[in-house]
Amino acid sequence: MQSAKLSIFLLWSVLQLSFQFSAAQNISVSGRVVDETTGTPLTGVNISVKNATAGTITNEKGEFLFSSNTGLPFTLIFSYVGYEHHVVPVPRSVDHLLISLKEEVLLGKEVVIAASRVEENILRSPVTIEKIGIIEIRQSSAANFYDGLATLKGVDMTVHGLTFRVPNTRGFNGNTSVRMNQLVDGMDNAPPGLNFAAGNIFGLNQLDVESVELLVGASSALYGPGGMNGTLIMTSKNPFDYQGLSASAQMGMMHVNSDYRSSPAPMGDFNIRYAKAFNSRLGLKLSVGYLQAEDWHASDFRDRNDVSNDALNRKSNPGYDGVNVYGDDIVVPVNLKDVAPAVAEGVAVGLGYAVGSPEYTALYNQVISLLPDQIISRTGWDEKHLVDYNTSNLRMNTALHYRIHEKLELIVQAGYGKGTSVYTTNNRFSLRNFEIASGKLELKNSDFYVRSYGLAEFSGNSYDAGATALLMNEKWKPSELWYQDYIANYTQQVLLGNTSTSAHSFARLVADNRDEFGNQFNPNSPALPLPGSTEFKTLFDEITQTPVNQGGSKVIDRSKLWHTEGMYDFSSKIKFAEIVVGASHRLYSINSQGTIFIDKPGAPILINQVGAFTQISKKIVNEKVKLVGSARFDKNEYFKGRITPRFSVVYSIDHDTDRNIRASLQTAFRFPTIADQWVDLNTGRYRVLGGQPQVQNLYQFDTSPVYPLSGTNPISDVPVTDNGPFVIPVFGPERVTAIEVGYKGLHLDKKLLVDGYVYRNVYNGFLATQVLAQFPNTPEEKRYETTISTDFPITTYGWALGADVMLPRGFLLRSNVNYNSFQLEGQPPTGFQSSFNTPRYRYNLSIGNHAIFRNMGFNINWRWQQKFLWESNFGVADIPAFATLDASISIPMQKMKSTLKIGGSNLTNHYYTTNLGSAQIGGLYYVTWILNDLQK
Repeated sequence: MQSAKLSIFLLWSVLQLSFQFSAAQNISVSGRVVDETTGTPLTGVNISVKNATAGTITNEKGEFLFSSNTGLPFTLIFSYVGYEHHVVPVPRSVDHLLISLKEEVLLGKEVVIAASRVEENILRSPVTIEKIGIIEIRQSSAANFYDGLATLKGVDMTVHGLTFRVPNTRGFNGNTSVRMNQLVDGMDNAPPGLNFAAGNIFGLNQLDVESVELLVGASSALYGPGGMNGTLIMTSKNPFDYQGLSASAQMGMMHVNSDYRSSPAPMGDFNIRYAKAFNSRLGLKLSVGYLQAEDWHASDFRDRNDVSNDALNRKSNPGYDGVNVYGDDIVVPVNLKDVAPAVAEGVAVGLGYAVGSPEYTALYNQVISLLPDQIISRTGWDEKHLVDYNTSNLRMNTALHYRIHEKLELIVQAGYGKGTSVYTTNNRFSLRNFEIASGKLELKNSDFYVRSYGLAEFSGNSYDAGATALLMNEKWKPSELWYQDYIANYTQQVLLGNTSTSAHSFARLVADNRDEFGNQFNPNSPALPLPGSTEFKTLFDEITQTPVNQGGSKVIDRSKLWHTEGMYDFSSKIKFAEIVVGASHRLYSINSQGTIFIDKPGAPILINQVGAFTQISKKIVNEKVKLVGSARFDKNEYFKGRITPRFSVVYSIDHDTDRNIRASLQTAFRFPTIADQWVDLNTGRYRVLGGQPQVQNLYQFDTSPVYPLSGTNPISDVPVTDNGPFVIPVFGPERVTAIEVGYKGLHLDKKLLVDGYVYRNVYNGFLATQVLAQFPNTPEEKRYETTISTDFPITTYGWALGADVMLPRGFLLRSNVNYNSFQLEGQPPTGFQSSFNTPRYRYNLSIGNHAIFRNMGFNINWRWQQKFLWESNFGVADIPAFATLDASISIPMQKMKSTLKIGGSNLTNHYYTTNLGSAQIGGLYYVTWILNDLQK
């Protein structure tokens, strides 16, 4: 509530000041805007007053009329997608202006804000930045703008499912991209309990996107904690510049020639946007989007004991643990060799042989020799029977814009998102009807903004699919009884002279009480529930509807955050340099009712966080050199405050500033995520704990020593006790120092845009997962997975190069390639896992034309990435190299004010995966119909 009260006070103060402005005489301006070549009237051209909020758009005849009380003289800016900006000075009232706009393809002329928080030409950005604008979105071969992020230079895209995609840059990728910020209209897009952005599930409607800017690399100096690897900023269209009714309907086909379906399945994505400026002061917009499909399946049935051996399966390995099979997880390893002495003794005694007698000894030794060194595991169920693949996504957003006067605008915005998807962490989780609501109040003009917003999430019916299967197995038959039946029947069979293979088969038949065809062996005993049966559904519903802390698998998360921030740009007041200052306050309320975190019902974890930053930039040497310095201070109540400075220089080689060399020294950091700090989750196999001492000490880490395991698997690896107990380093924020040198410039008469960079990052206090054992090698042994701050540096380095070429007849060729690698400095602790999870090489190549024939446009994109090692809590495996071909063709239908777009993603339909355990992605073939009443 502190943030809300602060924002109301600030907004009220500024409003009081705003009404003190005296109104100047109204200046009237009217005219008409046409295409320079054809003379065709242009509808929806945006006309704005420089350094003011006043403006309008042209009607269907290309005409405009508006009045302004901005003091004379002022400047009008005419802008329209696909055309050059046109600037007209206005010394007095004027009627019947005739403005001709020239068509252009933007190569190096984009204006960006993210790099410095002020408008600047992308060529002179002090750091690496990528931008997707309305033209790129319209011409993209991807099914939607968010999928198109994968074509940007340096971007990794982890795909959990159709709607759940996670972008990242410069390494240390993961199932959740916690080293990257994602902002939508200035609001954090990461639900506070998840603490990472779930793709675009809660983001923008496709029709409401004005621009997407990706700040590549360290960005904490301006955007706060979390921007270790980058910041993604998505901006929606305002109702003054983009008016009218727009709608789109996309019908697609998925799962073509899949292994898990006999026929393809449909996909539908529907969006609508309406915006209206009632007058020069009041504007309203509303957007709604809904997607429905059967999600991509995760159907990796390799054995996690050795994913490199495709021959391993349930028949060939009694200890089989399928990647996307759950319930077969080895909670406590049961090895026939280890139980052989107890089994041999029980058999001999059961037959009446006296201990020590020749008969006893002979039978004892025989049984010992027949029980091999073989781990056995329970029978599980495939993922498709345990998660909800009926993915859906509802996004709604509304905003009211009120221009108090020409230089001051008030925005009241509300949003709601709801989604069903599946994603991977320690286990596979089914996000089922997950909801998030947001609200924002913002006051801004060209010099400042003050905004306050809140986010509230509700986890719906979400649950842990892996834990669900384990609990179902325990419900129908406890593991103690199942293993007893298995071992007894295996032993009986081998004593009768049967082969080990047939003995394992019979032992599983009896223990499960079902054969491989689903037939029940003994009708009078409980049997392994069959998917689709009443018994299966009853068990499944009971467990998934029971919270984790009550013995079920349901996840409860009703966390909230409130954030207030403000920024002021002194550029119009101070002339010797451009100075920007800002500050923020954030309050988290983490409420899982004890199911995920250590909070208690009715007592959420409250976390206060404050920050402030300043930036000074100055152009010298006839404005050929631009110097930028910035610094930010952030403090979380559970950690010491951090200062993150950034220094950069941009040197323009030519007088037109079309060729620029940039260099920067940046720092960034992130506080450990909410889960890294406060999680307390029993996975069924081990317990996941946050790194805060308050959490670890609940399990006597302060009094009972813990020991590292020999590897990263908390189940199969063994405790290492030779070097004594594991000393947990002081828990704190992760830090990075980044050095980058880059070049961006236009060549060949401005028809070639070249952009490249090299970078080197040094991480300190790297946050990593550590698996530990307590009371090792005893019956009381307990196993944990926790987050620690490492005490040795990690270095990453790489480069990227992009080239865009404007070819004759309007063809545009785009290409980029990038390289990433890393190295460890010093000796990592036993069981350390770096999780770099990034291919060394990746490239994109595309060609397109927005009007190849009668205004028909097309785009083709080829994307390839190299094989790489994936390391995560879910498992370790090589991710094979893959390539995808995307293509689309756009057919305008002017009389119907619409466009028909036909295309496909992964046209070759070669199924691939980006991370272990997640979905296999096949071809998506779609037809999209877009109606634009007033298209901008």
